[in-house]
Amino acid sequence: MANLISKVWDDMKSPEGKATFQFAIRLFLILFAYYLMKPVREGLILDGGSAEIRSFALAGQAALLLIMVPIYGHIIKHLQGNKLFHAVTIFLASNIMLFYFLYRAGYDIGVPFFIWLGIFSVLQISQFWTMVSDYHCVESGKRLTSYIAIGGSLGAMVGSMFAKFLYLELDADGLMILAMIMLAIAVVIPTANVAMRKDHDHVDDESISHLLGGLKKVFDNSYLRWIAASVVLLNLINSTGEFILADFVTGEKSGAEIGAFYATFYLYVNIATLVLQAFVVRPMYQVIGVGGALISLAVFNLAMYISVLAFPVLAWFAIVKMADNSIDYSVANTTKQILFLPLDRFTRYEGMLAINTFFTRFGDLIQGGVIFVVISMLAMPTMFLVGVNITLCLLWLFVTFNVSRRFKIWSEKSEAVLKAEADVKGEGQA
Repeated sequence: MANLISKVWDDMKSPEGKATFQFAIRLFLILFAYYLMKPVREGLILDGGSAEIRSFALAGQAALLLIMVPIYGHIIKHLQGNKLFHAVTIFLASNIMLFYFLYRAGYDIGVPFFIWLGIFSVLQISQFWTMVSDYHCVESGKRLTSYIAIGGSLGAMVGSMFAKFLYLELDADGLMILAMIMLAIAVVIPTANVAMRKDHDHVDDESISHLLGGLKKVFDNSYLRWIAASVVLLNLINSTGEFILADFVTGEKSGAEIGAFYATFYLYVNIATLVLQAFVVRPMYQVIGVGGALISLAVFNLAMYISVLAFPVLAWFAIVKMADNSIDYSVANTTKQILFLPLDRFTRYEGMLAINTFFTRFGDLIQGGVIFVVISMLAMPTMFLVGVNITLCLLWLFVTFNVSRRFKIWSEKSEAVLKAEADVKGEGQA
């Protein structure tokens, strides 16, 4: 333990470590704000609504992101890094202010707020990670990305705690104000030294000027296509599981009980996420590697959904979803960010944005179709969806094998390029 603490301390004293600490604080504030609003989202849409409406609202997010991704591709021609982060964060914080006034005026904002918060979660967090990727190569990413994610896990846990204990006291509008304050602080805190960015000169004009922006980048790159497939399946499985949980919850609870349940649920999820992020993620990479960690996620999800067939009750499924979400937010999310590090800067920017936003929500769009067919058209019981998720986990396992193999190939290419550049630089200095 002493050696581990010493190694962490050495990492944090380096210039990269100081930048990592600043990034961790920002992610802390972003996820603090998000988890203040998440139980508000669930309470607003499920109280007086249904799990089906929630499912279709998830699908609506994908349609909006299909428009937003190309727009973002054009924006990064003029704004990058910290300036882009500031612009995105200020814009989203102003959106919260708009919802605050609408809620106070008595408007029903359940569905639009649900859709908006889903877009906030992928757009704000994806833009943050693309900025971070400028400062890390594959090897430093394996070391330092988990530290940044710990900051995010702490923010998510603290935000969940505040939401749990203040939800009934402050109501939805009070939590919105508190979330805006967190985002404002994230904008004004110091940023990392721009000179540390690993590459910032290359611009792929063809991709950026293309109508589809980052979507074209994904379609043109086989490695990005496999990552996109993995993300679609992961989020299809996760959002289908969220529908099952919502159906269980609305069957037993109503009114403020729904928001209170989700506040407690997210608190436990984020405590588990923090523990996994702090004590499991880095050792896992050291033992089985980034690719092995990705494959293990599919195996674990498969086992958990099979267990639900034996215990089809809210108490057990809530535990399954807590495990599912906490592993998704820790191991899966950190691993996903590392997968992009072997790529050049604009491939990362456009590819990460397209995958972390549109393709993430495209899984939700498919989920909306699955729910409509299974529940609305075929009138099958909700438990039938557990079998659907088991099948999807098997498909996801196949995809993760392919992503793992390609990550190894791209990492070797990236390391070879960095070594060649270092050799040229050394010869020049000599």
